[in-house]
Amino acid sequence: MVALTTTIGRPTGLSPEQSFTADGPGIVAVARKPPRACGRRQPRPAGVREHPGMDLDRVARRQQGVVSRAQALEAGLSPGQVRWRLQRGRWRAIHPGVYLTNNGTVDWPSRARAALLRCGRGSVLILSAACYLWRLERTPPAVVTVGVPTDRHPEAVDGLVVVRRRRLDPVTVDGLPVTRLPVTVLDMADRPGCSVDDAVALAARACQERAVDAAALRRELDGRRRHQHRRELRLAFAEVGNGAESLPETTFETTVRRPHGLPAFERQVVEDDGSRTDLKNREFGTNVEIDGRLWHAGERFHLDRRRDRRAVGRGEVTFRVAPVEMATSPCEVARDLALALRHRGWVGAPRPCGPGCAVGAP
Repeated sequence: MVALTTTIGRPTGLSPEQSFTADGPGIVAVARKPPRACGRRQPRPAGVREHPGMDLDRVARRQQGVVSRAQALEAGLSPGQVRWRLQRGRWRAIHPGVYLTNNGTVDWPSRARAALLRCGRGSVLILSAACYLWRLERTPPAVVTVGVPTDRHPEAVDGLVVVRRRRLDPVTVDGLPVTRLPVTVLDMADRPGCSVDDAVALAARACQERAVDAAALRRELDGRRRHQHRRELRLAFAEVGNGAESLPETTFETTVRRPHGLPAFERQVVEDDGSRTDLKNREFGTNVEIDGRLWHAGERFHLDRRRDRRAVGRGEVTFRVAPVEMATSPCEVARDLALALRHRGWVGAPRPCGPGCAVGAP
């Protein structure tokens, strides 16, 4: 306190911010500074910035609204400031040390970025996460799978699976690092429980919708000698690039038509009414439809029957065969199809594919 002697009126020597009290002339008055307003921010010491290392807001925008604790500290926030933002609900913890910098919904891209930040340097989205970003799957995966270099050992947490790999070679899709499309397709095909049918269908979809060619798939497969479907996929990729949509169509070409010298068929022909025919020979008015539960169930069954009726109306015949028949008795299928083609005007003759072939049997 500052003691001042005064008479009536304001004492001299007081700043405008100071006040005084007096009980009368000749009484000692006491000047006091007003109390500091509660919550008022004090000036930051010179040379200290909140973001000395990076613009944290810009980083968050680039990272789907997600930042790591390390990034926040590098940007100049103290551990207490990070804790305060979490306690006040301004930030939300997605994983330990990884935060959403707003109080909105944690969508899938934010979850994917959080998984990458949790795993740290060199992390890449792989398998179902990459498949979803490449638009080969419509539903985002419940668990985000992340590939990391072999020298990294991040701890897995709920909603996150970590896989160590020697080679990752990522590209960027929607701002997130993912495995290349051929790598993604073959990774998915090598999962436990993935059938050959599913693997070929995925490869076909990638070729048709994402502009990858079968040659790129074959090159990637050449480096995977232990792939569970290596033999079947090498055979299928030769046909996928030419328009085959499923393994049965590939099987027809490689085990039924070509080995027995039958006429060529177009694949996936779009008819005038918008329907599609699996395999079509226009010269002899013969269609081949491959029936399988995977492709012909529920509503598809009725659509197939309507397509068959319209084919009859065009003067065409439909030859139906199941995938299991082509796998177990391709020679018999070829013999029966050759007979149908002969009745439609084909003057050629099928050839046996080898000893014991049903085509050569009397």
